[in-house]
Amino acid sequence: MRSPITRIRTADRRTPAMVMLVTLLAAILLGNAARGDDADDAAALERRIVRTFASGDHDAALVLVDRYIAAWPDAPHMRYNRACGLALLGRRDEAAAALLVAVERGFRDFEVMRRDPDLATIRTHPTFTAILEARRRLDRGTADKQFDAWRRRYGDDYHYETDEEHRLHFATGLDARAHADMKQIIARQATHLSTRLFKSPPLDWCLVVVPSANHVREVFQRMLDVSDPARTPGVYLHGKRLLVTRDIGESLRHEFTHRMHWADMDRLGQRHAMWVQEGIASLYEEYVWTDDGRIRFVPNMRHNIARRQVQAGISLAWSKLFQLDTDAFFAGNARFYPQVRSIFEFLASVDLLEAWYRAYVETFDKDPGGGRAFETVFGLPVEQVEQRWKSWVLDRGAIDDRVEQGDASIGVSGTDAGDGVRIERIIGRNARRAGLRRGDVIVRVDDQPVRARGELMLAIAARDIGETIRVEIRRRDQRLVIAVRLEALRGS
Repeated sequence: MRSPITRIRTADRRTPAMVMLVTLLAAILLGNAARGDDADDAAALERRIVRTFASGDHDAALVLVDRYIAAWPDAPHMRYNRACGLALLGRRDEAAAALLVAVERGFRDFEVMRRDPDLATIRTHPTFTAILEARRRLDRGTADKQFDAWRRRYGDDYHYETDEEHRLHFATGLDARAHADMKQIIARQATHLSTRLFKSPPLDWCLVVVPSANHVREVFQRMLDVSDPARTPGVYLHGKRLLVTRDIGESLRHEFTHRMHWADMDRLGQRHAMWVQEGIASLYEEYVWTDDGRIRFVPNMRHNIARRQVQAGISLAWSKLFQLDTDAFFAGNARFYPQVRSIFEFLASVDLLEAWYRAYVETFDKDPGGGRAFETVFGLPVEQVEQRWKSWVLDRGAIDDRVEQGDASIGVSGTDAGDGVRIERIIGRNARRAGLRRGDVIVRVDDQPVRARGELMLAIAARDIGETIRVEIRRRDQRLVIAVRLEALRGS
């Protein structure tokens, strides 16, 4: 439950008994984690546990942890917290045994385990050392097992592929062309991130899943404990090395950035502030490749929200934003995501994104919030940098990100389909005359890829009534390009 940053050296002594335990653990670690049942009740109890641990009443916290486990026995993170509680109470053998159970049940965040100060009393325990030794032997076994389990459950309805270079398994409900597009998106972004920002590729394996439309609800609820998948386009679970996304547009780019960032944090032995993690991931939601092979970030719908916040004087002061803990950040996510993306887009616009990240890593131990990194790269007090950001946001102006009644429109309404927007209704005469049909999936407008409804909105919002566009669609196994003359959006 914690995100420790302290580096702690572990013992490297081995005994014959330990070798046997390492062998046993290597097999255990190939298992899959299970899920909890009632996400709302579990979250409420988990918050009580966090508060009780923070108060220092470890006995009471352990009672609550045991109550949680009695209701949701397969929750690996809570099994891990039980080990932490026992270790804090000095019950070393019990703590080591509980940690082994946590691993058996699917706990996989070994970097947290290795540095967690709550486990300091068992760091030299043979079981603890054996767990870390077994982890080094795992290589790709856990990912392979997870990949095979998906194939057994969902069969031939998916495209299955392994990318050795980027250490990825893919299971997607996309057609062949969209699947290839997704792989190219990931490959280019991985190369960029590992050479420009994070400086090194991930060493661990990950399963990337794009569920088919008829499996979205099951996958998000069964695998991710997400009660309302419609409000969650994607998730990256570092503990499970699992990335699930409903589309191969903004959501894929966002979650894959998390994958790369987590790998860098593991390498550095750091856990960056949540505003930094989500700000960088949000930044990579929308970009274009330039002719010289560089990335140019472009505004998405978050920009206008951030701009309105600055105009109204309600953007959160950086001094407060940088100190938000994880719970506080996510409690205000609708407010904070636009602001943090805007901050990182500002850094990129003045060509200081990479320099800022390097400075943040170097100053992290003294200032994990990130303010000192701004002062380092700008040579100004952080309050003055904040004012420069506000001026940049306002001077940039708003983008046209909506298609409202009377605006130019294709004349259709639709839903996300993973690789584009599936047409649900034809509401315009020109769309019907052009030959668009219900069930067609829009994947491109002129030269602009469309992989989700937000991207379709941005592709059309700045167009004029009467303008003719080329709409590429997927119709069952065919790809067609249809010319459509834009017309005023009619009321539904």
